[in-house]
Amino acid sequence: MAPKFVLIALVSVLVLFVGAIPTKVSAVTAVTAPTPTYSAISIVGEIFCKSCKLPGYVDYLHASPVNGVLVRVSCFDKNWNYISKHANSIPGGFFYLTWPDAASFNPKLCRAYIDWSPMSFCSVPIYGPGPYGGVELYLVAEKNVTGGTEGTYSPGVIYLGAPKGAVCPNS
Repeated sequence: MAPKFVLIALVSVLVLFVGAIPTKVSAVTAVTAPTPTYSAISIVGEIFCKSCKLPGYVDYLHASPVNGVLVRVSCFDKNWNYISKHANSIPGGFFYLTWPDAASFNPKLCRAYIDWSPMSFCSVPIYGPGPYGGVELYLVAEKNVTGGTEGTYSPGVIYLGAPKGAVCPNS
């Protein structure tokens, strides 16, 4: 008789637990961090020639800085308007520009391009793989400025190479 009583007790306990299991399971949605809002946007980068050893050659990059390269940063804003800004690289290969509309700037919809190089022997942009060409921008710094926070973005170093048949000058 005892085993029958134990079996009935176990079934009763099981029914209690099964009845307590919820029939609907709610899914937990992932929370994404909001995109930071900046009052000012600056874009900085460097242009180097991979083909030749020119003045300013940097051993660890195996490249030389290029002065006078026309750099274009093009973006779609939040309303899908296409906006482009241009800057020329200065000695050392650096370029700097400010973005006109910080409120609608979305770095995920931006790319940096080389439009022109003053050196015919080092004028072909070397972009990474991707269907859209150009170089993506990434956040490198944030700083407090008058009226808010400035976000500084960069494509990093953009390299130029030699076109087919080009020869480097004596360096």
